[in-house]
Amino acid sequence: MKTLDLPRDFGFDEEHELLRDSARSFLQERCPVSEVRRLLDDPVGHDAGLWKEMAALGWTGIAIAEAHGGAQLGALHLALLLEEMGRVVLPSPFLATTLAGVALGHAEGADWLPGVASGDVLATLAFAEPDGSWEPDPVAATAERGEGGFVLRGTKAFVPAAPSADLVIAPFRCADDEIALFAVALPQSGVEITPEVGIDPTRRSGRIVFDGTRVAASARLPGDGAEALCAAFRMGWAGLAAEAVGGAETTLGLTRDYAIERTQFGRQIGSFQAVKHPIVNVMIATEQARTLAYAAAAALDHAPAGSEVPCRMAKAAASDAYHFAGNRAVQFHGGYGFTWDCDAHLHVKRALWNRATLGDPTHHRRHLAHALLGESGSP
Repeated sequence: MKTLDLPRDFGFDEEHELLRDSARSFLQERCPVSEVRRLLDDPVGHDAGLWKEMAALGWTGIAIAEAHGGAQLGALHLALLLEEMGRVVLPSPFLATTLAGVALGHAEGADWLPGVASGDVLATLAFAEPDGSWEPDPVAATAERGEGGFVLRGTKAFVPAAPSADLVIAPFRCADDEIALFAVALPQSGVEITPEVGIDPTRRSGRIVFDGTRVAASARLPGDGAEALCAAFRMGWAGLAAEAVGGAETTLGLTRDYAIERTQFGRQIGSFQAVKHPIVNVMIATEQARTLAYAAAAALDHAPAGSEVPCRMAKAAASDAYHFAGNRAVQFHGGYGFTWDCDAHLHVKRALWNRATLGDPTHHRRHLAHALLGESGSP
């Protein structure tokens, strides 16, 4: 594997710092934990008013070219933004829409990009099927030529924000075995969406069944569908890693503060080695994951052709760090940590969702071993 030529500071400058600071201030004000808890029981699962405010800030178009109404900022900007969203466990379709926008950009879906960039079109990417594969290649859903267009058949599972989406970008296998991306407006005749019950109620998802769905020929995006899907996956790995870093740091803060406040045997429990050493381990894991998440984003910005390995590394490390932080938070809060009132459970559930989505650490390390160590056979 060639060494990637990345800036020593990952390209971080004052503009990145400004975005991070402004996003942190905005999200802390608009999405306190009380708002997160309120949205747990909301039928939609996110605040439409907050979505409009985020769109007005240009966040919904952050990864979309200026020619299509976006801000055309880099993956590092996106990573910093997602890190701040992870801090507050933001209930939002932002990640789903961003990945759909990345796929549209690479697949030349210019007609849809302005609406996605402005936030007027809530889009999502159907990146998985019921067989549970988290790679771009295994696509069983089919698109057959029909009168005036295509007939779509197949099932997509774990589609984020599917119940409230206006547009789904989904891969289908065509007659020549080529993978093509289709943009399907919702609701649509022949498309059935069933909400799923997931581990994280701040992340709504659904199963989409295409049962002989007839779409116009223009629904097939003209660009390379397989490459567009791969680009969205790489951005998804890096984005989930950045979000996990933000969540892990907040979880670390919850645990640290409780260890300072809680006393036992006349001493703060944080003074006991059995408590303070694991807290330090969480901090170390979080900082290591942050470095990998920023490196993955920098690779997407400066060396996209070689970004798969750093993106997989970041996803694996950050998933582990967030899961570890949540586990320690629950344990060190004692009996209170297992209750609904303890905010740690919000992060534990998000960590479990992030860990599984687009491949867990074992999945990515298997692919990394194949890519880096040249292990024989497929991952």
